[in-house]
This record gives sequence, C-alpha cells and structure tokens, in this order.
Amino acid sequence: MAPVGSKRSLIKKLEALSKISKAISSDLYLEDILRLIVVVTAEVMKSKVCSLWLVDERDKALKIRATQSISPEYLKERSLKIGEGVVGYVAEENKPMMIYNVLKEPRYKEKDLARKEGLVSMLSVPMSVKDKVIGVINCYTSYPHKFTRSEVEVFTAVANQAAIAIENAGLIMQLFQSEKLAALGKLSAGIAHEIRNPLTSIKILIHSLVDEKATDSSREKDLAVIESEIERVNQIIKQFLDFARPRPPSLELLDVQKVLEETIALLIYEIEARAILLEKQYAPKLPPLPMDREQMKQVFLNLLLNAIQAMNQSGKLKVSIAYRHSLPGIQGGPSVEISFQDSGKGIPEELKTRIFEPFFSTKEEGVGLGLPIAQRIIKEHGGEIRLESSLGEGTIVYLTLPLKERRRSKQGG
Repeated sequence: MAPVGSKRSLIKKLEALSKISKAISSDLYLEDILRLIVVVTAEVMKSKVCSLWLVDERDKALKIRATQSISPEYLKERSLKIGEGVVGYVAEENKPMMIYNVLKEPRYKEKDLARKEGLVSMLSVPMSVKDKVIGVINCYTSYPHKFTRSEVEVFTAVANQAAIAIENAGLIMQLFQSEKLAALGKLSAGIAHEIRNPLTSIKILIHSLVDEKATDSSREKDLAVIESEIERVNQIIKQFLDFARPRPPSLELLDVQKVLEETIALLIYEIEARAILLEKQYAPKLPPLPMDREQMKQVFLNLLLNAIQAMNQSGKLKVSIAYRHSLPGIQGGPSVEISFQDSGKGIPEELKTRIFEPFFSTKEEGVGLGLPIAQRIIKEHGGEIRLESSLGEGTIVYLTLPLKERRRSKQGG
C-alpha cells in the first residue's frame, strides 16, 4: 500500500491530531499514550513499522519505548546516545531526516534488523516541547520511497502533538506519584495508630496470663479478650488491604433492590434488637444496574452499619431507591439513587469535609476506612456518593449509580 498522498494529507493530519489530542485530555497512563501514538502514526503514514524513542535525562540517551508491527525482540534494551545513529542525530539536531535506503546509510545502526524485518525507507522526526527534544518517532516503508514535503509536514504535526501528550502524561504521573507517596505516609501512620491499641492490650493481657495469682477463670477471660483483639487487628489489616489494593469491579446487570435486601437481611437482628424502625421506599419496575454484587453489598453494609450505630434505641432508618432522569446541563444519562437516612445525632459542620478521609472516624472503635472504600467503589462504578447531615437531625447518604456503564477513571478515588 502506498504512503499517504498530498490529496489525503490534510484529512489524515486532522484525524491523527484528533486521536492524539484526545489522549492529552484523557487519564491514560504514559505507556498507553505511547502505544496509541505509534498505532495512530503507522495508520496515518501507512507505514510498515513505527517506533518511538524517548530521551532519558539521567544518562542523556534515547531509549526505545513503543513500536508498531515489529518483532518484540527489538524492544529489548535498545539505547542510543544523543548524536549516535540516525535517531541520535535527529534528536541532537532537532530536525527531520529522510533516508531512501537504510541499508546504505552509514549512520543507521540496525541493518541486521532492517534486513530481517524488510525495512527500506525511513522518515525520522523529533518530538519537541518548547524547542526541547523529548524523543524521536520513526516510520518505515517496505519499499524504496521518497517522502514528500506533505508527508513530512503531516508527520511533524503528529510528532509535535504526540510530544505534548507525552509531556502532559509525564507531569500527571509525577503528580500522581507524589500524591501516592503522601497518601501512603498517611495510611501507614493511620494503620500503625489503629494496630497499636489492640497490641498494647494483648501485651498487658499476656503478662496477666503468667501472673502466679491469676485464676483459671481470669485466664480464660483474658484469652477471650486476646482472641478478640487479634481478630480486631485482622479486620484492620483486611480493610487496609481492601483500600490500598483494590480490585476493579466485575460488572453484571443486577436488581439493585434485591442486592440491597440481601444486605439488610444480614443486619435485621441488629435492627430489631435496637428497636429501630426500618422504613423502605422503593421505586417500582427499576431496570437492572451494572454493578459488582460483592462490592456493592460491601458499600450497603457499611452505610447501614454507620446509620444503625449513629442511633440510640428506637431510632428510625429510612432506605430509599429512586429513579433519576438526566437533568438539563448535567452530564450523564438516567441513574438510580439509593439513600440511607438515620435519625442519629448528625455530624458537626467542621467534620463534614473529613468524613471520606482515610482513617478518620467519629466512632471510638472505628478504623475510618469504611467510607473511603465505599467512595472508591461507587466512583469505579461510574457513580457518585454524597452526604447531608445536620447536628441533632441525623444524616442522609446518597448513592447515585448510572443505568449504563460509564468509563471509569484509572486512579479511582
């Protein structure tokens, strides 16, 4: 198939720029963006092979990071110094280079590979941001071809747009890493604090077990407490791992009312024991929702427990499911809203902004991971979670879930 002609170059240029522009505004990881760039470039240039090299600032060398339609072995530890070979020359001079036959070009270092892969003509273009070269992108044909001015312009435009996408992805990943480290520090401090209390209790009780004055009865009680504290540590670690190493939801179309009722059944004894009035208000004939059954039951269970524990005896718990149409000016289609309303004491205004913060809890025995985990799960389902509370008037938690699967963010919540 012949390379792009001048008649189609503008259309192809616009198509390529559009695809790469979408990558700039997306939340794709850097490796995904690099892969997208070589696929789009190979498509728009109708080339046999496309390869992309990035500058490694640490050793001032170019390293191959992505290829299209080439043997996987080509990716193994390929590196060139700035100024070395065709790719190094293009990076150093910051200008395109065309080669009619790579086998006859002295600066081309991969002649064995070219013979094996059937590579003949080459166009190499620098990727620059504000006159700084961050990499080089190449396309090859399998036959002798003299690249036209129009083709060079198209390829250069693609390379410049690709450079912006790569630069943005790098900045986003750096930000994500710094945020991740900060979050890890907070999580580590939180889990250390939460585990310290039961461990202190266990240490004290172990000393009492070996006390000569201890009776069989007291030792039995102490062992029961130790067992309980060990289980508490296990639960803290489990919640921490659920938060720190989440699995993506496995979505299937489910009856949200049925999933909610299954969860309520687990707590009906607790509700009746506390003499709590349970009120249900479910919209009829709701369509099934895309959701992960176990993850959603985990969310429902956590919110129901929070509501129950926020009330004294004879409180009121209202659980509702409603259909919501999309509203003018609001993105997204129709959705289902599930709400949990308790008649508890409510949340003070100064604490509302911290309620989804990891390891923050208003409960004395709370670990403070229930709501952050619930928030992450709902976000990964393409939904939203919000909370309304007035001191002395109780709390309402709203979950909004889409009727159709929405694209989920890689970073979650």
